[in-house]
Amino acid sequence: MLFLILAILCGSLFSIVFKLCQRHGVDGLQVTFLNYSIAFLFTLLPIIARAVFDSATSAGDFVPVPSSWPLAFVQGALFMTGFSIMDRSTRKSGVALTTVCARASLILPVLLSWVLLGQPAPSWLPVLLTVAAMVLIVGPIGSGWNGKRVADRPARRHATMFALLGVFFVFGLSDFFLKVVQHSVEKVHSADPALMERQLSSLTCIIFLMASIVGLAVCLLSGSFRKHKVTWATVGWGALLGFANIGCTYCMLRALGVMSTGLYYPLYNIGIVLVAALAGILFFNERLKWAQVAGLVLAVAAIALSF
Repeated sequence: MLFLILAILCGSLFSIVFKLCQRHGVDGLQVTFLNYSIAFLFTLLPIIARAVFDSATSAGDFVPVPSSWPLAFVQGALFMTGFSIMDRSTRKSGVALTTVCARASLILPVLLSWVLLGQPAPSWLPVLLTVAAMVLIVGPIGSGWNGKRVADRPARRHATMFALLGVFFVFGLSDFFLKVVQHSVEKVHSADPALMERQLSSLTCIIFLMASIVGLAVCLLSGSFRKHKVTWATVGWGALLGFANIGCTYCMLRALGVMSTGLYYPLYNIGIVLVAALAGILFFNERLKWAQVAGLVLAVAAIALSF
């Protein structure tokens, strides 16, 4: 239970950090790039240590199968894109709604795995509840965020709507590609669980590296380094986000070792939604319309019924 609570707290920090960056005038793109650079370094060091000092392993055990490399690149790009859109959405829509859309997206990998990977068909009630939740959150009824009237500003309203939808779809695709990466390794090394674990560790490291490279390219192409000076505050927020990223992954793996997936995932996702919603209301003065509150409740119900 301790690791579940820690995973929820780490996962809740994602949108909260971006909101704090907005408050302190820190560029979200730079923070996202630094986050993945730090995550890459701190996942690389254990691999090097095991390859050098563990006599039961060799460096070759950590070289992924060739078919996994393109998948790792796509996953890295999705990671960077997901956090970039989350930063934008948090600035426009707040912590609560952005987190709801990110967590409700878990229905997408379930549907895509069923259609493309031959996984069992999903339960359709959570799918319908998720669709209803997204309509209430991003539709015309819920088009005024944080107590601000934006109905007379169509461009701003549409930008806000597309940011929330972007979070939903990119996070859902990212979760699906993680499943594809795991599936590609499992097909080759299913007979050797220890080797499969080492391959997944190295792929996680490569994914963070790819996300960092894509992040650097985005910062350079967007002129982020020219417009915003890299300060110690930027490095600090990037480090906090990076350690939250690593901590979330580590605690998830530890919690799944003692809890069933059917119990863990609903508690984890619902916990993040509730913590982020409370943080948005208590610390960032976010006000939700009745439609958005209804959408949040439906999203929590969909998450609870998805497993």
